[in-house]
Amino acid sequence: MRNYFYLFASMFLILLACGGDPTIERGKAFLETGDPTSAVQQFQAALKQNPSKAEAYYQLGLAYEGLADAAQAIDAFRNAARLAPKRAEITLALGRAYWYSGNSSLARTEFQNLLNGSPKEEILLQLAGLTGDAYHVQRIRTEGSDDYEQTFTEKGNMMTFTAKYTDDYSPAISPDGKWLAFASNRLQNAELYLMDLTTRTLQQLTHTDELDEYMPAFSPDGQSIAFVSERTRGGMMLPPVQASGSDPKTATIYLMDIDGRNQRPLIDIEGAQRAPVFSPDGKKIAFESKAPMQDTDSEPGTTVPGDENNATLEIFVIHTDGANKKQLTHNDVDDGHPTWAPNGKQIAFTGMVDDIYQIFSVNAEGGTVQQLTYGNTGSHYHPMFSPDGKRIIYVSNAQNHYTLWMMNSNGTNKTQLTNHIGAHFEPSLSKDGKTLVFSSDRSDHMRIYLMDLTKPVQIQELKTRLAGL
Repeated sequence: MRNYFYLFASMFLILLACGGDPTIERGKAFLETGDPTSAVQQFQAALKQNPSKAEAYYQLGLAYEGLADAAQAIDAFRNAARLAPKRAEITLALGRAYWYSGNSSLARTEFQNLLNGSPKEEILLQLAGLTGDAYHVQRIRTEGSDDYEQTFTEKGNMMTFTAKYTDDYSPAISPDGKWLAFASNRLQNAELYLMDLTTRTLQQLTHTDELDEYMPAFSPDGQSIAFVSERTRGGMMLPPVQASGSDPKTATIYLMDIDGRNQRPLIDIEGAQRAPVFSPDGKKIAFESKAPMQDTDSEPGTTVPGDENNATLEIFVIHTDGANKKQLTHNDVDDGHPTWAPNGKQIAFTGMVDDIYQIFSVNAEGGTVQQLTYGNTGSHYHPMFSPDGKRIIYVSNAQNHYTLWMMNSNGTNKTQLTNHIGAHFEPSLSKDGKTLVFSSDRSDHMRIYLMDLTKPVQIQELKTRLAGL
């Protein structure tokens, strides 16, 4: 079981540090630590004492959002807006509640009112990510001229060019932002490719008809790539997000030079090891792997014998020479997709709580696990630290489709980055934090996209976007 002692400790610290109405502050603490039901009780108590507090109504609306109660959230936000009509975050919250409940007309009215008030950049960013892309996005053309075939009408007229292959996915951008590694099943199995992002020239790195290679990860110096290899699965794209039972029975982590040479296994044992990521100093690799479940009725360390499926995914760390393999998590549910903090002291990962995947962090040497995301409205996957360690970009399906989000590294201040047709997966950041690549099927098949984090969508672009909704 996960250790939740830190939840109560953090609530206590929040209460000590915050001023204002203690009842509202207690509600905020419950909300931050994943208990919206208790938060609702606190905010209702605060309103019973003083029904004119806009902050209590606003926080009450956020709590109802956490409970997926759209009607109650809208009612609370309306009351907050009535009491504080100039607070931009309240106007945004009311518009968001309308938006998610399917009332685009009322949502657009609130959003337009928001833009007319010249909101701060943070509010603009949230509005942009809610209604489309928060930053400018372009598709990276990974196809060559030979990767298309012509499609003709019945009369013999050329109708369009159609890609002959299915998906490009598993993108990874090099630390210097010059190279893109990705997987493609254009040859009916997944092979790894390397693209020069300046010249857009393409090089195939792996050539294994009977194997799938995917999940590439660059070393900090950009000279090596870690990746996963497993027996082919009939040319189908592998699941890009963690799901219980989705992991393969056999998958091996390999290392190679950036030009594809010197390929060798990192771990020469049977099993399933995936999602490799280098430590900031390049000396270690964190990854997910099957581990036998612990027998809670026996002595510590005793595992359950028998069925090979009687195991969970856990987070491990190993030196790049294959030595000193160490298990960091020990849970009775799956943990996967690790990522190192830039200081090398923490590892964030995806773990399951009550059948929902959340984001956690753990000390790189092992120890107490800290939960960063909460809620029962959707799962969160594939965390990725920003270069300064202050933020985490991740994937969420909280609104019933996979989108990219950003939050502070302590789990606060969540901001949606994409809300576009299609699903969005596998974020990868350049070392300078300016370029984010990800995979998406927004153009039918899975393709690779680049988000320029130096170019947020501006207010005039948002007005034009809203006019077209």
